Amino acid sequence: MEEKKESRIREIKEKILEVLEGGLRGNTAARIFSWTLIILIILSVFFLIVEDREEFEPYVETFEVIETVTIGIFTMELILGFWTADVRFEGDPHPRLRYATSFMTIVQFLAILPFYMGLVLNDIADYWKFAEYFQLLKLLHLLKIGELGVHAYKERKEEKSHEKSSEDDSLPSE
Repeated sequence: MEEKKESRIREIKEKILEVLEGGLRGNTAARIFSWTLIILIILSVFFLIVEDREEFEPYVETFEVIETVTIGIFTMELILGFWTADVRFEGDPHPRLRYATSFMTIVQFLAILPFYMGLVLNDIADYWKFAEYFQLLKLLHLLKIGELGVHAYKERKEEKSHEKSSEDDSLPSE
């Protein structure tokens, strides 16, 4: 019974990992997830740029709601990444540590950190000049778009090499 439960959990982790890692050329769920991330990252950077401009002041509450949802999704992505690390890094003696210390995980963590710091240090942050500069870490989310593009490029390159090897196999030998 326990083995069946573990098998089911592993299957769920594999499906989640497929969505998280699928990128722009993965299955439909992976593509939707990737495009959602890209749109949220672009919105987040846009809001960071315009949040202090007077003409956008009436929309500050809307920006805050969208930012909260965005940070929630990025946080969930990190949590799911930790949860699925044993499948992603199968055979590694410390898969969660490997995930936690990967470059993109650190970038994602640093990109959402200012939001949580703002929640904890809300009153202090008004007087803490460093907090304003720390907000620029949100720009690190742009690296996620680059990562998605790299995944898509690698997949396209792999497909082309498979197509080429298939063509070579189908050519008559002399």
